[in-house]
Amino acid sequence: MTKKKIPTTAILDGDIIAYKAAFWADTEGVDGLDYRLPEDIEKWTPEGIDTIIIAFSCNRKDNFRRDHWADYKKKRDSSDRPDTLQECKDYMSDRWDIILEPRLEADDLIGIYTSSEEMVGVTIDKDLKTIPGFHWNPDKDDAIRYLTEEEADKFLFIQWMAGDSTDSIPGLWRIGPKRADKFLNKWEKETWVQMIFDMYDDPKYYRDSIPNLALAMARSVRILRSGEYNFKTKEINLWMPDSWV
Repeated sequence: MTKKKIPTTAILDGDIIAYKAAFWADTEGVDGLDYRLPEDIEKWTPEGIDTIIIAFSCNRKDNFRRDHWADYKKKRDSSDRPDTLQECKDYMSDRWDIILEPRLEADDLIGIYTSSEEMVGVTIDKDLKTIPGFHWNPDKDDAIRYLTEEEADKFLFIQWMAGDSTDSIPGLWRIGPKRADKFLNKWEKETWVQMIFDMYDDPKYYRDSIPNLALAMARSVRILRSGEYNFKTKEINLWMPDSWV
């Protein structure tokens, strides 16, 4: 099998970088951003990369996922944000190439470009394990790694079942990542979608009757991939499982 060529462009999670720097600047002062942020960007740039793009998220209330699950990241609405966050974002926007699209999170932009294999996705966020392509976690990885579509899809389906309490996505009742993984391992892969939809209709796994809950959960945890967003028209091609009958 031909070895895939690693891109020389990386797309970085600007939200995480900006938040970390802003919490620091709230204490140490914004003047220190002149050395803090360049150092952070350098640490987040994998070896062999000659071009970086920094992705930022839209305003949380504009996120398209709230059309399908109104509580998406609602817990974070009331959480304290650093006072100097906007200064950090402005600093980064003035010095590096940034990308920001209406209704999309930084994760979606990273997902689109990483799954197209045009760029290396750089983040410490575990959710990006749902995206195939080249990845680098600056906190964990010694080298750029490649996630296959099969590996990414399995992690996505685990997320779909387990939900994510941090993002106010409940998932299935008493189904955590380990139990979700066990279910997938014993099911035939071609039945995964239908089995999960059936579980969301089963009161043993979800105690409230909410119409289209399974699809709402899927679209809440699923990060966009290549071809699912039109940069010209700003239209989102929402995921619909092919094997759902």
